[in-house]
Amino acid sequence: MRLPFPTHIKLWHSGAFATVLCLFELLEGTPPFFVLFVFVYILLATVAFNLAGGLSTPSGAYVFANASLSLIFVLCAKVLIGEAADVNLRSPMTSIMVYTGGMAGILLAVKLSHWFIPKVAILDRDNLNVDMRQIAIACIASGIIIPTIAGFFYTGAGSLGSALNQFGFFLPLGLMLAVYDQIRSSNGRSSVNIFFILGSLYAILTGAILGTSKQALFTPLAAYLVVCGAMQFRLRIIHIATLSISSFLMLYYMVPYDQIVRNYTHDATTFEVRWDTAMYWLNHLDELRAEYNISNEDVAISRGPHYFSEDRGLLERLGMIGMDDALINITEINGTYGYRPLAVAYGNIVPHFLWKNKPDYDFANVFGHELGLLAYEDFTTSIAFGPSAMAYHMGKWVGVLLIMPVVTLMLFIAVNSTTGTIERSPWTLIFTLYFLHTGPEGDLGEMIIITFLVTGIVIVSVYTARFALPLLGALFFPARHTSIPQRGSAPLPFTASSLPTSDHR
Repeated sequence: MRLPFPTHIKLWHSGAFATVLCLFELLEGTPPFFVLFVFVYILLATVAFNLAGGLSTPSGAYVFANASLSLIFVLCAKVLIGEAADVNLRSPMTSIMVYTGGMAGILLAVKLSHWFIPKVAILDRDNLNVDMRQIAIACIASGIIIPTIAGFFYTGAGSLGSALNQFGFFLPLGLMLAVYDQIRSSNGRSSVNIFFILGSLYAILTGAILGTSKQALFTPLAAYLVVCGAMQFRLRIIHIATLSISSFLMLYYMVPYDQIVRNYTHDATTFEVRWDTAMYWLNHLDELRAEYNISNEDVAISRGPHYFSEDRGLLERLGMIGMDDALINITEINGTYGYRPLAVAYGNIVPHFLWKNKPDYDFANVFGHELGLLAYEDFTTSIAFGPSAMAYHMGKWVGVLLIMPVVTLMLFIAVNSTTGTIERSPWTLIFTLYFLHTGPEGDLGEMIIITFLVTGIVIVSVYTARFALPLLGALFFPARHTSIPQRGSAPLPFTASSLPTSDHR
């Protein structure tokens, strides 16, 4: 079995899918007006995805993640459980119109971005025949060493520790390159090596177990699946069984673990406290599951923003429309917030050593308080909102139809100019993995940060990985002069002609 990695979705396939989905929504009592905008939204997302180049480009990966993990996935789930699509939404008609208008803006940004993207991306220039295994080893080692060093420093805003933590791309980059190199060097016979296993174990131990981060929990799995999909690696029974067991353990035990244990380690200041807490709960997983279920019931009873009538656990978190609808509804009640979050986001581009007293605002926390979701004294918790809802909250339709397309256009120019297409190099997979998380949840402020800061960090990280870190890898393993071809030589094993074009949703 090969994982789907589409670069083009036929419009009639998408239209057929949308028609079937909408027919079921009508049968389940969804208002026709809402259903009509769902149909238009899906078609707009398909056109934008195809125009962007599908998953072969960063902008295509953004469109895919934003559309599927904001709305489409949970719409399908609603149909399967027999609920009307507008149930539990506070402003359903306005929300679906905002989502559709936002997707129209994304389509416009994709179209306009083609005028500004260079033919050769920054990271496609001056390719050398380097050993990708050396780079993978060095990236994984750096992804372990740098956070360890940062742990000895103060990590507040503007500190050395904070600067070191900005280079968090090394570990996921190393994991992807380890899988990439193993597939290439084995001619598709295997996909995992010892370096990927060690890096994944480190990410899960420090990030998911000690750091109670669900993002760190799923990063190794996502990195593996993204590369296997891009290279059209054939999964065998042993791979499918391993992935199935791993996914079950993560969803059944580790997601509840991260959700519950973070409440006990939130104020932990020492490694010993985190370790002892982790060991206790890992030895009491059944008790942890019971507390997790009680916690979910309490959340359901509180009647906070939710999309499903009953608690659906992780499924609720695989869509943004429930929380976005609450923000859109409060905008209808209290009016717009204004464009201050954009000004602050642009101000955050200026480094602290140039702006010593730069203010630090978390508008995701501010909006959480505005919705009444956070305790009065809670100024650290951030509530995730999608870009369309935030644009509407800032300026209603001016924000959705004017401001958001401009911000999205700058994002697409930046990321596509940085890594190019997947047919030329594996660097595009960095943003493919990154947008799986930030595509649906990254608000306009985060999009600005990605445009001006994250792309710069990616460039520095990749050039460091290509030209400096192999020296670190060479200390332990001899170089193999095989991996990245020079321009004009044989293409990479995944090309536009070899990637699937069928409809995969």
